[in-house]
Amino acid sequence: MKFVELARVYEKLEATSSYNSMRDILAKFLKAAGKDELRVVCYLTLGRIAPHFADVNLGMAEKMVLRGIADAGNVQDSSVLADYKRIGDLGEAAERYASAKPQLSVKEVFDGLHSIAEIGGSGSQEKKVKLLSSLLQRSSSIEARYLVRIALGDLRLGAGDKTVLDALAIAYTGSKEARSVLEHAFMICPDIGKIAELLVKKGLKAVENVNIEVGIPIQMMLCQRVESLDELKKRTGFPVTVEQKYDGERIQAHRLGRKVVLYSRRLENITSQFPDIVSAVEKLPVKTAVIEGEVVAVDAKGNVLPFQVVMQRRRKYDVAEYVRRVPVSLRVFDVLFLNGRDLIRTEYEKRYALLRKIIKKGKSVELAESTLCNDVKCAEDFFQDIVQEGGEGIVIKSLSGEYQAGVRGWNWIKWKPEYVAGLRDTFDLVVIGAFYGRGRRAGKYGALLCAAYDDKADQFVSFCKLGTGFTDELLDELPEKLRKVDHKPARVEAKGILPDVWIQPELVVEVGGAEITKSPTHALGFALRFPRFLRFREKKPEQATSVREIKKML
Repeated sequence: MKFVELARVYEKLEATSSYNSMRDILAKFLKAAGKDELRVVCYLTLGRIAPHFADVNLGMAEKMVLRGIADAGNVQDSSVLADYKRIGDLGEAAERYASAKPQLSVKEVFDGLHSIAEIGGSGSQEKKVKLLSSLLQRSSSIEARYLVRIALGDLRLGAGDKTVLDALAIAYTGSKEARSVLEHAFMICPDIGKIAELLVKKGLKAVENVNIEVGIPIQMMLCQRVESLDELKKRTGFPVTVEQKYDGERIQAHRLGRKVVLYSRRLENITSQFPDIVSAVEKLPVKTAVIEGEVVAVDAKGNVLPFQVVMQRRRKYDVAEYVRRVPVSLRVFDVLFLNGRDLIRTEYEKRYALLRKIIKKGKSVELAESTLCNDVKCAEDFFQDIVQEGGEGIVIKSLSGEYQAGVRGWNWIKWKPEYVAGLRDTFDLVVIGAFYGRGRRAGKYGALLCAAYDDKADQFVSFCKLGTGFTDELLDELPEKLRKVDHKPARVEAKGILPDVWIQPELVVEVGGAEITKSPTHALGFALRFPRFLRFREKKPEQATSVREIKKML
């Protein structure tokens, strides 16, 4: 397949704002794609060259891509920069300098981008620029536009994982109804290229039978909410396990032989940041396993320290020094795979019985604190004990519940102190924009535009303007945490209150507030009054509070 064919489809997708139209355009193209190219096409359509968890990065900053365009067009960097400033899109700027006839294949582009990602060491920047330049020299204008955008990680199509899954369902089963099967498989194996290839080569039945593969992270299960603990009788029944909810770093540990890989809630490989946890998991009496738990910082007596302390361990450098300075412990609460056996569909009570056999209390790993409750009073008493000791809250777990990968289901229910009085929850919202500060905040971002996630439309919908709760230190960190873009991101919906700067929807923040009110100035139609920043969350943006959750609170 020629890359220009894919680029023309991208142009059509970019020109439509209708989710259904995008899905149908993509479905028609995916149906025509060759079986051996489908995996690559799916990755590229999401602006990637590998699944998210693979941690394959091109490592190309804006200035490097600009140099590649200039080198390919045999012009000065300043000429490209001037066009970029005038147009506001480096991809469109690249079109001006591309004049080759379409000749690149999809595979050549994919392999070339992988070659760029693999370059490291001394002189790597110059080598990356040269490789990108060589691809651009063989690109037509439309190919150059999308090649540059993929290199920058900003494809601007508005197509997310769910859009592609919908399109695959229609393309290869004739109905969007099959998306639920594809989505479930994607939660267990979040590699959209692999799911697509399995569907086209072996059929929907093979996708239905997707199981855990050690080394590939599973989308983590999420908790539901209740208005009161009295709902437990209806939602889960009794008895239930009531477990301490830790305020730490949720981790999924994969053990295959002597190899251990740790994944974060965002499915990032964070193995190198926790060598002490790796060592503890290596010593477990298992051959293969996938376990989940929360990493918390602890003092010399084993007492849990605040979330901000454990986050000091999220670093690339001086890891050994911080292992010494910030001891941590993995509080394990579930096992999803053990010695060749997939436990996703096994009842929680049986999973936990297996977990107790392999987890013994040690310096760096132990079971999460929990108790068995037969009534609401027991759960309430355990909750009060946890809170009085400084804990974040509790999670109530159905003994008969399966592990619902990537789902906010009723098998797990969370209960925190803020649910008891006032607004019954905090919100995990995605930053989609920023506002420049005034007065003491002049010269830095002073407020953020935040959004909820619409899982039906696969979009981020504006919900509040967040300007309180930030310290000066946190405001200073924002430019490093946020990825500024020169346009409204494709999957973002906002109206009324628009930011000074658009932000790629990647960072999740936890926000408290007084109440939810109707609002014509936010795309959701509702707004959070008196929002207050609480902390940054290590979540994927699609794991943020959903629109349907907010509407249930009204």
